[in-house]
Amino acid sequence: MPYLQIQTNIEVEDTLLANASQAVADILGKPESYVMIALQTNIPMLFAGSEQPMAHLTLKSINLPTNTKTLSSKLCTFIASNLKISPDRIYIEFVNVERTSWGWNERTF
Repeated sequence: MPYLQIQTNIEVEDTLLANASQAVADILGKPESYVMIALQTNIPMLFAGSEQPMAHLTLKSINLPTNTKTLSSKLCTFIASNLKISPDRIYIEFVNVERTSWGWNERTF
């Protein structure tokens, strides 16, 4: 049920998908078998008037922790270490989803 979308203006190695999947599972304490990762690279993006490396992340999940500051720190650290993007060039959107609004395997959670 956790879904992480990563959008960036740089080229990224495919290994990021597997690394991100494991990281999200670890960060949220949920089974990796439910984690989905989407990666969009080389997107024309501008932030603060600059095309320097940047990323926009969207993390959606059921029962996201209310302390998103900790989530932000962990995800920024992950992106910074894997993509060499400065944390001040990363935006993250957190979306807490109700169980009845998340479908899977012909049902909802």
